[in-house]
Amino acid sequence: MLKAIVEADPGALIRLLQLFQARNIVPRAVRARRLGLEYIEAEIEFDSTELSAETLRLIAAKAQELPITLAAVALDQ
Repeated sequence: MLKAIVEADPGALIRLLQLFQARNIVPRAVRARRLGLEYIEAEIEFDSTELSAETLRLIAAKAQELPITLAAVALDQ
């Protein structure tokens, strides 16, 4: 699972999902909730058979590079 805190920007979730799209991975579930007016907490789940732990760490690092991201972490399932 990828968990991220991003700015409450209309395109923020799409930018996070594009990191999976670039690797042809369809998430099993996507959850997002607003944290006040400024932030969104996003959780993106996937099947572990589709995505290795190493690839997930790479995606988390790429998410962290986005200017809208405050924090992004890869969590073991």
